[in-house]
Amino acid sequence: MRELKDISYVIDYIFGKGVHNALEIDKFKPVFSKRTGKIKQLFYDNFLFGSFRPNGTIALTPAAYNILSKSKIFKKNTAIIREDQISLVKNSSSIFVKNIKKLEKNVFVGSDVFIVSPKGEFIGVGKAVTSHSQIKRFKSGLCIKSR
Repeated sequence: MRELKDISYVIDYIFGKGVHNALEIDKFKPVFSKRTGKIKQLFYDNFLFGSFRPNGTIALTPAAYNILSKSKIFKKNTAIIREDQISLVKNSSSIFVKNIKKLEKNVFVGSDVFIVSPKGEFIGVGKAVTSHSQIKRFKSGLCIKSR
């Protein structure tokens, strides 16, 4: 049970204070590594929620986005792209500043950014190359690398 409480702290640390309130902690099922004893994968309601990276962060899946998107705080980790760029991003193309329609405030250099269509549909996950404040000032250049 202690591991489940720690998971809620990690989710709050990475994605914003209060995001864990959109989750029911009892529905989590961690899978532990046999070699190290640390949590390797995390399931939520029999869906893969995410995998733990060596640096302690969580690589979330599209199912996790659908669960967490109910939280207003979590939506601050998203980038809304232009409608004509959706097919490119689905093919793992990087996103440039001119292709972003709206970027939320919780985007920092190196953080995970959830790429969303203007209608609110999940498209993919990327890693921010620049922060929210820098992107607002730039007129061109790379801003999110898709995964």
